[in-house]
This record gives sequence, C-alpha cells and structure tokens, in this order.
Amino acid sequence: MKIYLWVRCEGWRLFDSGKKGFKKELTEREIVIGDSAEIGNSAKIGNYAKIGNYAKIGNYAKIGNSAKIGNSAEIGNSAEIGDYAEIGDYAKIGDSAEIGDYAKIGDSAEILKTPNNFSELNILIKTGVCMQNRKGIFYKAVNEKLQDFFTGRYQYKIGGRDSKKLIRNQDINCGEGWHFINFWNAISFLEKRKGYIISAEIKLKDILSVHNKIRVKAYSNIQIVNIKGLTNEQ
Repeated sequence: MKIYLWVRCEGWRLFDSGKKGFKKELTEREIVIGDSAEIGNSAKIGNYAKIGNYAKIGNYAKIGNSAKIGNSAEIGNSAEIGDYAEIGDYAKIGDSAEIGDYAKIGDSAEILKTPNNFSELNILIKTGVCMQNRKGIFYKAVNEKLQDFFTGRYQYKIGGRDSKKLIRNQDINCGEGWHFINFWNAISFLEKRKGYIISAEIKLKDILSVHNKIRVKAYSNIQIVNIKGLTNEQ
C-alpha cells in the first residue's frame, strides 16, 4: 500500500506502508487507521484523520484533515472527503463524489455523486438542517437586545423579516447578508455569553452560500427559542 501524507514545507509525499518508519509517520500526524481497514493506492490521508475498522478507502481518494470515516464505511475511487467531515458507519460515498468540510453523513447513508451546492441534500449534509418544500428553520445566537454579536448594530425583531438585493455566490462565506446555522452550533456559539437563540424561516431561493453555515439575502418570522435547560428563558 502506497499513500500520500502531508509533509510540512513540501506538500503531499508518497509513503510505502511496507517500509520501516511508516507507522511512525502516521503517529506523528495522529492518523488512526482501524483494524482491517483498506486504503487504496495513492490515496491522500490528512493529518488527524480517523479511519474506522473495516473501512475501505478507494484508489486516489482524499481524506481531509481531522475527518472521521466510520466502521465499514466505503469511500469510492477519487472521492474527496473534506476537513472535519464525519462519515458514518457503513456509509457509502461514490466514486469521484465530493463531500465538503464539516459535513456529516449518517450511518448507512449512500451519497453516490456530488450534490449540487444549493440542493436540499447538500444543505442537510453541510448544516444538519433538513429543508422541506424548499423552506427550513435555521438559528442564530444574538445578544440580550436581539442584536448580532459581531457588530452589535443589527437589530432583529420578533416576528420580523428583512431582505437585500444580493447575488448568490458560493465562494463567499462570510460576506454581506445574514448568517444562520443549525441549533446545536448556535448553542455552542452562545456558550456563556448573555443572549438568546433565535430562529428564522429561510427559503431555498434566498440562500447565497452553503458551508457549515448559510449566508442568506432574506429571512422571516424571527422567534426566540425557549428550551428549558438549553437556552436562556424570557
């Protein structure tokens, strides 16, 4: 087995698993390859990646930094798994499919080809939010005055809506517009800050870019989320 590992100041370098020192190279990068896992020739394995027991990684596939591949999962030839992505047990990723950074694929799921950036499937994979009928509920942490934490100037209002004339561009992650995430990421962001979690209704047509969060040009029906033990209650 010959696979590529990242070498600082050099880039990807091919290593032969049959040669002395290979296990040391894995250990230094904190890469874990489970029992009976199969790694295809010329696959690229990023630092801190975890490959589960009996997993199969195809030829020329790329596994991102800190990615987790579940037990008995199958990654196709030339497929690419992004940084911090998580592929569940027994999941199957097709040949040449691309799974983005921070994506989460559940156990036994099958993704046979790369989903469109603005498809409901890709939004589910990237954000964990399931949209139905081209609409979804997304979340955001705000301060006690229902203002954004970043500038402290934009004011959200209960039941409110807003919109801007902006052009969809997947290459812009943190640009103009409003940013929303899934519920658990909003909780994590709020942490010990004083504030609230708000929800908003988002239409698929108003999404400008999709990463582990979405950037949108419009939202509606802002509400404060009250769940005892998880959020600050009014």
